[in-house]
Amino acid sequence: MHINYEEERNLVKGILTAAKFPEEDADIIAKVITHSDFTGVYSHGLSRLTRYMRQIKAGSLNPRPNFRKVLDSGSVMVFDGDSGSGIVSLNKAYDELLARVKETGIAMATGRHNANIGCGSYYGWRAAADNMVALVCCNTYAFTSPFGGADRLIGTNPIILGVPAGKEYPIVMDISTTCVAMGKIQAAEREGQAIPAEWAKDYDGAPTTDPAKAFSLSPIAGHKGYGLAVMVDVLSTMFSGACFGTDIGLFSKLEKENTGFCLILIDPSRFMPLEDFKAEVDRYARMMKDGRKAPGVKEIFLPGEIEFKKFDAMKETGFEVSEALSKELTELSITLGAVEEGTDFAGLVRHFNA
Repeated sequence: MHINYEEERNLVKGILTAAKFPEEDADIIAKVITHSDFTGVYSHGLSRLTRYMRQIKAGSLNPRPNFRKVLDSGSVMVFDGDSGSGIVSLNKAYDELLARVKETGIAMATGRHNANIGCGSYYGWRAAADNMVALVCCNTYAFTSPFGGADRLIGTNPIILGVPAGKEYPIVMDISTTCVAMGKIQAAEREGQAIPAEWAKDYDGAPTTDPAKAFSLSPIAGHKGYGLAVMVDVLSTMFSGACFGTDIGLFSKLEKENTGFCLILIDPSRFMPLEDFKAEVDRYARMMKDGRKAPGVKEIFLPGEIEFKKFDAMKETGFEVSEALSKELTELSITLGAVEEGTDFAGLVRHFNA
């Protein structure tokens, strides 16, 4: 079934509000989840919402946390998410940091006791729209092993960078430090599909194509990706007091994540007039895109450009929700009391879009 952008956003907001999230927080999460699906990052869209719903039911995701600032030292802030949504925590931290960076030129916020922050590119898009340069990273449930190790001690640990542009698309990089996000492994298992052998290893460290046997995700670029993941751990936890390694709850048991994030905002207008900066970003983008193309290549893309184009296209066509995901979302919504027993997915969508 295809649903449009507003239908998905209303659906997510409605389900989360029914699950006792404040309406404002539910709307923030809905924006990020819908952004994810409509930019083609299905691992953090409705697919990830099913995980959040299970965490709510298990009591490991707090729908009404006491989000608070625990340190404010000029251009540095630390927040405590009280086991609430990392999406909400990071967006609220962003709000405060944006006001501060306009005074200081550069500012940093970290957070602890958070759950998943959702689709990373959303924050790059948000910063670019605010004419800010952003660096965001966070640690996650432990899904991978140190280089040469066997125990799962490190997360997918994404890194996001956003840079505003003028006439060109903003440059937004959103990568995990593993070959793939765990959400894609989960989605493949749900759909009964095999995974590429380079995505993950089984318990004994051998490559596997069976998502059900995926024990440890493979880092990008071997030891280099492992090094990046370690530094994300440092930035996200050492400055925030968040958990890391074996101190983080177990994904398989739906335990509290208690992970951290790091957000740095930079005001480029402190370095030069904003329009000059954006013009230089445009010139850089054109230089890359107008360079000679390798055989068989029709177009060179800057980081994040494909997602911007996909978003524009999918706003026209809508997002197709698979039968398996539709069924799972509906069943979980019934369990949470969002709709009555016997409701199908179409009815679920209509219920929150009346």
